[in-house]
This record gives sequence, structure tokens and C-alpha cells, in this order.
Amino acid sequence: MPDRCTCGAVLPPDALFCHKCGKPQREDLLPVVEPEPAAPPPLPTIAAPPPIGFHNGPAVRVALMAGILSIVVTFVTGQLALLRPLALVWPVATGVLAVFLYRRATGQRLTPLNGAHLGWICGIFGFVIVVIMLTMIAVALSEPSAVSAMHDQLKDQGISEADVTQLLNVLHSPAGIAGGLLMFFLLFTILPVFGGMIGAKLLDRD
Repeated sequence: MPDRCTCGAVLPPDALFCHKCGKPQREDLLPVVEPEPAAPPPLPTIAAPPPIGFHNGPAVRVALMAGILSIVVTFVTGQLALLRPLALVWPVATGVLAVFLYRRATGQRLTPLNGAHLGWICGIFGFVIVVIMLTMIAVALSEPSAVSAMHDQLKDQGISEADVTQLLNVLHSPAGIAGGLLMFFLLFTILPVFGGMIGAKLLDRD
């Protein structure tokens, strides 16, 4: 036991504290400083899913695939008289299919609004494909041999002579082509929107 404190005061025997400065004279009397608890690690941040749009790679790929499939199915079934009444069903089914494929590829649940947006993108791709096809047909019909070949092909599909003549006249007329494009634009942009909304609503029940 020291006779003097570090402050210079003379300590009595067995002093526990300095009577002058109050400093403890035994180590077991020193205050125990407990270490501060370590801060918990930051929680991992979950990135928000990208919005449905043309900057969303998976959405663009799915919409393009569904749009191409819609055109193919519409063209193939258009050759069959029994399936022609279902022409308005395929664009709606395209929107549903796009939502299904996007959810399967990304695991992301879509709201009806996002589903409608995805269906709209799908319809835009389908409309662009239709515009390209109509442009190629209009250019090809500038040749009389192509007109005759299309006439025979349409007749073989069971289309009446009057309908074939009317269709060819439309394809030869700029106003007719513009009207056809407007019809296809409404067909391929409105119906897939409904399909996307329906698909998002149905798949959200899982």
C-alpha cells in the first residue's frame, strides 16, 4: 500500500481512498469500464425492381417474344375458317402470356397497372411487325403477278370473290392502308393491355 497518493497527500495505513483527491488506492476499487456493444451490421438493402418499360431488359425481351408469337398465331389461325372468330382473343392472350413469362423469368409480381404496361409494350412490338408486313405486301402488290398470286391464294382459303377484290383494293389505296394501320394499332395496343391487366390480377392470387 503506498504511503502517499499521486497527488502528494500522506495516506493513513489501509486507506482505501485518498482523503484529498478521492483516488482509489486499490485496483479492485477502480471503476470497471465495460466496452460499448458493437453496432449491428447494416441490413442488406433490397433493390427495388426496375419499372416496366423499354429500359427494362427482361420486359422488352418478353414483350418482343409474345408479340412475335401473337402475329404467328394470328396468321396461322387466320388460314383456318373455324378459328377466324377468335382473332380478337389472341391479342388478349398475348398480354396474359407476357405477364406469365415475365413473372417466371424475374419472380416479380406485377400490379394490374404494370401488367397493362407490359401488354402495351407487347402490342407495340406486334404493331411494328404488322407495319413491316403490310409495307412488304404493298410493295409486292405493285407487280401484277403478285396481285394474281395473292388473289388465287385468298380464293383457295375460302374467301369470297367480293371480299378478295375489296381487300386488294384496300391494299392498293393509301387511305385503305392508313385505315388498316389504324385498326391494327387499336387492335394490338388496346387488347394486350386488357390481357396484361387480367394476367397480373390472376397470377397475383398465387
